[in-house]
Amino acid sequence: MAVSVDMLREHLRIDGSMEDAMLSFYLETAKKYVKNATGTEADHLVLIVASIFYEYRVSEEEMGKAFDALTPFFVQEAMTNGAATD
Repeated sequence: MAVSVDMLREHLRIDGSMEDAMLSFYLETAKKYVKNATGTEADHLVLIVASIFYEYRVSEEEMGKAFDALTPFFVQEAMTNGAATD
């Protein structure tokens, strides 16, 4: 099941569709980010990363701190994905 804009909007508790273009951009960017980091597009990580893109529309330093906090999840997903392909 791929994360959709509707799922992201619900996760972020956004009513209406005024921000759908921006959410779509964040979602596609998150998919690429997670794929590059783990080799897969794990839905839970895509949702978290897209949410960070939306919530941390601030300095690059703050966004970097948020992603650093996710490093263990990326490592775990990459290891799980690697074990599944062996």
